[in-house]
This record gives sequence, structure tokens and C-alpha cells, in this order.
Amino acid sequence: MKVGRSEVQSWLDAVAPGTGFVRLAQLSGLPRLRVTQQVSRGSVAAATIAAIARGLDLDPLTELARFHEFADVVPATPFDDEIVAFIPTAGLLQAAVHRLKSVTTDESELGDETYDHLALNWFVLADDGNLRAHLQQELGIAQPTLWKMLRTRLREDVAFQIAQYAQFPSVSALVISGVLTGAEAGWEPECRSRWVNAVPLGQLLAVTEKRLHEVGKQVRNLETFENHLG
Repeated sequence: MKVGRSEVQSWLDAVAPGTGFVRLAQLSGLPRLRVTQQVSRGSVAAATIAAIARGLDLDPLTELARFHEFADVVPATPFDDEIVAFIPTAGLLQAAVHRLKSVTTDESELGDETYDHLALNWFVLADDGNLRAHLQQELGIAQPTLWKMLRTRLREDVAFQIAQYAQFPSVSALVISGVLTGAEAGWEPECRSRWVNAVPLGQLLAVTEKRLHEVGKQVRNLETFENHLG
């Protein structure tokens, strides 16, 4: 999902009047060519708008909500049905071990909220068996394309469609696609650690077992690929 040049230029005129592309790139930490090409020649990515907002000490979600593409996105903590996706496997396993030992898990022990395969793990939680067909029907996303995005970067429009389908908070889509951090999305502090410490132990062990099973498949597939290469 990208925002039109004229809309972004009007926004920049309001929040950073007279600021050139070079300075915007410096403030946002983005390559100058990226800022120049997007703002002056075409449409602007949500991640670019968010980065510029951060550089201007503005709240990224508030600024994104100024554009009609994101006007309905509001701050929210992940729902219980999706929050485990934002916990890396090592952190999830650590939390399960702590629960078995009756030890409380701290938020810092769970690892980063974004990690490899985050989008894939989130997709699995959203999928009732019909999600792939739904995405193909609604967005024309072919299976190979979806498969690649789930392992690299999930486009915002696809992430929003998944969130809507699963009835997850729409702002989760912007975290999944790397546009916002959890804090910028309005997550309650230590929401992940509260979940792993409060969820029934049997449920925590079940989701941990499922995650380890998926990781095991990924490792075996990688080993098979590497062995094939010789």
C-alpha cells in the first residue's frame, strides 16, 4: 500500500515545510535516492512515511492515519489468538521451560518482536484452511508469490487482508510488514510476557510444540537443500 505523491507532499509541507530531500533522508536514516524517487516521482511506501515521521520526532501511526489508506488503523495490542506469533521460537521455548519450573518470564527474555518467519507464523495462526484461496480471490496473489512474501517481506495490503480475514487488529499488519514497531502500534507494555505467564500451561506447551515442529521441518528442508548442492 503506497500513498500518492500529492498527498505526501501536502503532508510534508505541513510537518516539515521547506525541508529538502537530502535533509529528510538524513533525518529518516533512509537512502537519499529512495526518498527522492518516491516523493518526487511516484508513490510513497508506508515504511518511508513512518521513517520520516520518526526522524521528525512525530508518532508514525498518527502520521500514517492522516492518509485515507490508513485512516481506520488504530493503536491496539495483539489479540490472544495472534500474540504468540510475535515471540521468536527461542523465547517461546524459554517461556515454556520457565513455566515448567514455576519461574516468571521477563519481557526481555522473549527476544525481538520481529524475527525471521514472523509473517509465516502469523499467517499460520490466521489460516483456517481457506486463507490462501481468499487471498488469491481478493488480491490475485498466486501461491508462489504468497509463499515468497511470507518468507521475505509481507506487503501491507496482503497483511491487512489477512488481519481482516482473521479479525486481528489492523495495526498488527503494519508490525508484520515492518512498518511499525510494537510500541509504535500501541502495544501495552510487556504484553507478551503477561501472556506467556498467564496462559494455561497446557496451551503454552501445545503452541510451543507446534512451533518446534514447524522449525524442525524448516531445518530438515534446508539440510536437504544443502546436501543436494553437495
